[in-house]
Amino acid sequence: MDADESVDKICRRMAELRRELVYDMQDVSRSAKAMASPSFYMRKFPWATLAVAAGVGYMLIPKKKKVVHPDMEALAELVRKNQVKINTSKASEESMMKTVAVMGLSWAAKVGMNYLVQQMTTRTAQAKSPGTAPSSPVDEPTNVKR
Repeated sequence: MDADESVDKICRRMAELRRELVYDMQDVSRSAKAMASPSFYMRKFPWATLAVAAGVGYMLIPKKKKVVHPDMEALAELVRKNQVKINTSKASEESMMKTVAVMGLSWAAKVGMNYLVQQMTTRTAQAKSPGTAPSSPVDEPTNVKR
């Protein structure tokens, strides 16, 4: 009986360990979910969270552009020294042509998409209506008897 008692004792201990293992796994799962949540860190480390948020906010705000309002004498001096080049006619023509090209392409894309949608809706309506002719010879009924 000594061997049977030790076998029973081992079986009970294994069953107890399995139950403990289930509870341990549930605890690990709960703590992993809690640590994956941002609210955990906000509650546990409020000042560090605030510092990180302030740093990210500072990095997201664009830098102020320095605007210079020179007077006419300073502009004339820069032009004389060839530090500023003024050529408005060619640049405005190129930009206008680019704008017209983009407008034309966007219009053509819109018209093309409208045409495709119209064709698709027409074909689906024809396919669903019962009294229409078949669209291809494969769809035609056959009178072959087996």
